[in-house]
Amino acid sequence: MVNFIESKDNPKIKNALKIATDTSFRRKNGVFFAATSKVVLDIIDAGFVHQAVFVLNTEYEKFSHRLPENNVYTVSPAVADKLSEGKTEDGVWAVFEMKNADEDGIFAADKLLVLQDVQDPNNMGAIMRTALGFGYDNVVVSAKCADVFSRKVIRTSMTASVKLNVLKVADMVGFTQKLNEKGFTTVAACLDGASELGTVKTSLPVALYIGNEGNGLSDDVIESCKIRLKIPMSERIESLNAAVSAAVLMWELR
Repeated sequence: MVNFIESKDNPKIKNALKIATDTSFRRKNGVFFAATSKVVLDIIDAGFVHQAVFVLNTEYEKFSHRLPENNVYTVSPAVADKLSEGKTEDGVWAVFEMKNADEDGIFAADKLLVLQDVQDPNNMGAIMRTALGFGYDNVVVSAKCADVFSRKVIRTSMTASVKLNVLKVADMVGFTQKLNEKGFTTVAACLDGASELGTVKTSLPVALYIGNEGNGLSDDVIESCKIRLKIPMSERIESLNAAVSAAVLMWELR
C-alpha cells in the first residue's frame, strides 16, 4: 500500500530534509538522501536498503513498476517543492542506509585513490564518477573533503560516490606510511620536485594522491609519498582542475 503525504510538516518529510542538509546527522544515523528518478532507481537497483521513497503523486504511475513494495509515499506538489532543490529534479526522492566502509578492502586493493581536502562537491562528484569508471573502486578521503553522501555529490557522481568503498581517514601521513609498509607505490600529484607523467615506472598496488583545489597536497603528505608526479602541459598555465588532473592520472596509472 502506498500512503499519501500532503503536509510539509509531516515527520517523515522533516526527517528527510534533515538528512539532506545536515552532514553530521547523516553520519550519526547512517543514512543519506538522494534525488531524481535516475539516481534513486539506480541506487535501488544497486541493492541499497531504503528507508523511504517519495514520489510526486502525479508522477507515481510513471515509476511504480520499478519501485519497492514497501515504504513508498506519494507526496503533494507542496511537499515536492519542499523536497526539491532546483528545476532538474523530477519528482522522486529517497532515504537510504549507508554501507559501511571496508578497511580491509582498502589495503587489499591494487589501485587506490586518496583525496586530501577536495572540498568542491562538483569536483568530488566528478572524481568519484571517474574513479568508478577507471576501476578505482576504493577511495580514501580526508576529514575536510566534501561529503560523498551529500545530495550534490551523489547526483554529480551519478551515484558512484555511494557505490565506491570510501574510507575517511584523520591522519593522512600515518595512513600513507602504513600504505608504504604494505608495499603500495604512493604517488603524490604535485609540481615541486615532481617527475613528468610517463617518465617514471610505477608498480601495483598503487595509491594516487590528489590534493585540495587551491593548495594541492600538504607538504607532509607529499614528503611521505614515494613518488611525485606532474602532468606535462603548456607553460601558459600552472595547473589543471582537480577533477581533470585526477582523471588524467588515474587513466595513466591504471
